[in-house]
Amino acid sequence: MTEFQYSLIRNERLGEMVGMSQKNRKSRGKITMLTMGIILILLSLFVLTLLGFRGYKQHKISAQAETFIKNGGISQIEKLSIGGVKHYLLIEGQDKNNPVCVFLHGGPGSPMPFGASSRSMFPEITKSCTAVYYDQRGAGKSYHKGIEKETMNIEQFISDANEIVDYIRHELHQDKVFIVGNSFGSIIGAELASRYPEKIHAYIGFAQVTDFMENQKLAAQWLNKEADKKHDTKMKSALQNLGEGPYSVKEADQLGDFLDKYSAHNYSDETVKKANIFHLSKGIFLSPDYSLADIYITLVPAANFSYFKSEALKEELNKTNLFKSVPKIEVPVYFIQGKHDKATNYLLAKQYYDKLIAPKGKEFIVLENSAHYSNKEDFRLFEKTLTRIVKTVSR
Repeated sequence: MTEFQYSLIRNERLGEMVGMSQKNRKSRGKITMLTMGIILILLSLFVLTLLGFRGYKQHKISAQAETFIKNGGISQIEKLSIGGVKHYLLIEGQDKNNPVCVFLHGGPGSPMPFGASSRSMFPEITKSCTAVYYDQRGAGKSYHKGIEKETMNIEQFISDANEIVDYIRHELHQDKVFIVGNSFGSIIGAELASRYPEKIHAYIGFAQVTDFMENQKLAAQWLNKEADKKHDTKMKSALQNLGEGPYSVKEADQLGDFLDKYSAHNYSDETVKKANIFHLSKGIFLSPDYSLADIYITLVPAANFSYFKSEALKEELNKTNLFKSVPKIEVPVYFIQGKHDKATNYLLAKQYYDKLIAPKGKEFIVLENSAHYSNKEDFRLFEKTLTRIVKTVSR
């Protein structure tokens, strides 16, 4: 074979290879486009299924609300100007003649559970009382860009709650109401009950906050013990770098992250299941009173504003000490606390309970299998306990 022939054959083979390569690229391109098309179709079907499920649940929730109203109850959303800021309230009960329970949700900026998205979510509660759930200033539907950060302080939250209590007492013709404070809301609730006993039947603290700095100290000690058990050298090193406190806001956030890593907010063991976080927060996703835009606002800008941008509020929370600010409450007091709670420390809550002066009586109820978030069984115990309290105190 001559060099010329070899060159011709080589060039011909190269041409064939180039042609095959181009065909392969086109084939791969078609496969890629087809794959992307299938993925987009599947995603579209998934989204449509979710929206369909949401619509179905919203219809059921609305139907339940209509049943309440037809049978002499109430289920309505109201928009009020409270402390110069629009607030959204849900008023719901199966009998308008029942006592009223005003719920103060956690956070700040976390209106689930017990926010305005709670329509038909807690029938056991609305059976025994007319529940008032509201999105606090800067949270959920009560968030808007015009809220000044300077108004995000505990005193303003207490003032807002007091204004809402007065509105509810007037509108529902009630001399007194029950106050149920959950986590962050328990700061507002305890202060409210201490200052305005003439307006309140009883105070119920659910995951009661007490002394933030002491709570952090106990949390760090617990984390160190757990890290020793787990032989977690990384955690030990991180805690050593964090120090013993008192902690800055940034350091307190870091401590909270460590607690999350060790499941200090959501307890489980071989026999106990964790709390279902979706079950506790599903209201914002399924409520007929929450648009898709409301869901986004609640989870992103409102949460960011309330928890991260309101630096002064976080500094204030860091210094909260109810041992000093609320040593006495002159209405019946009930604390409902998760035994494994390290976020609002169980032992510290018990210490506060023991020292709290409550001349009208007090009771400490233990959720044996929960931490900060209540699992299904313990949440039912919370509902049953609340029903018992309402029936007993309002006689």
